[in-house]
Amino acid sequence: MKHLKYLSLVLAIVLMSACKSQNAVASRSEVPQTPGPPEAAQIPTSQKNPQPDMLTGPAERSDLQEGKFGEWFNPFYASYRVDESLVDELKPLLKDVDITLFMGTWCGDSKRETPRIYKIFDAVDKADDVELITVDRSKTTPQGLEEGKDIKRVPTLILSKDGKELGRIVEYPIESLEADMLKILKGEPYKHAYAD
Repeated sequence: MKHLKYLSLVLAIVLMSACKSQNAVASRSEVPQTPGPPEAAQIPTSQKNPQPDMLTGPAERSDLQEGKFGEWFNPFYASYRVDESLVDELKPLLKDVDITLFMGTWCGDSKRETPRIYKIFDAVDKADDVELITVDRSKTTPQGLEEGKDIKRVPTLILSKDGKELGRIVEYPIESLEADMLKILKGEPYKHAYAD
């Protein structure tokens, strides 16, 4: 029993000395100090409020330009070449037109087309007028913004005027985004990729 007490004391001394910092040298006359609170780890700003894997509900273009979404948005935006001749025709026709874009941050077609759509609307000074709505894989939002809009595939770009839908581009354009928008805005015959 005496040996067990001695062994416990030796073990306690070894453990206490092992927990000390290598630079700290304590003399026998020092009074042990109570350690203060541990220092908070420095967390990079991007990890303090991590970006969600998927956006749902109303969103801003800036949400797509940052973090992991920016990894696909920015290159697709930069690489797209707007058809300048069609943009000149689009600009006056887009006056008083409401623009709603349903897209999924998880969807390959949305990742490809959404930056291109924004680049076109930048060219006609309408990018700030785009109502961006992000949906989950069921094509729904927590706020029910998709209700009554017949959103079955994304991206879905809806052009409306005075509360009436003029037309929509669904998932991908038939000719090009610019050409398809022009047909819709001119009232020419146009059917999106999934129209009956």
